Amino acid sequence: EKQAIPPPADDDRISIVFVGEGGAQNGRTAELLNAASKDNLPLLLLVIDNGRAINTFTPDIAQNGNVFEQGKHYGVPGLLVDGMDAADVAKGGKAVIDYIRKGNGPAILQVHTNR
Repeated sequence: EKQAIPPPADDDRISIVFVGEGGAQNGRTAELLNAASKDNLPLLLLVIDNGRAINTFTPDIAQNGNVFEQGKHYGVPGLLVDGMDAADVAKGGKAVIDYIRKGNGPAILQVHTNR
């Protein structure tokens, strides 16, 4: 059973894992989401989505490029923001960081941008 254990009052640090949308399309991401959710870790999976997986278009390697939805199975919420809109990134980033800092566990922020 997932336990919501808040961090000590004087510690609001979180861990951030940066990955591209192409790199997020493998089993390691599933393992990360499962472990982080199970242990209620203060972790942000920050997905930089430029539509390319190194030199391949994302749709060529992924059935679903919506990485922010991959956490649903593990109870990890996700949010997609427009990386070309600084206000959208700031608002979305604040929302997921606040969620994590409240002791709710991990979250995913997918930032869609241009290469």
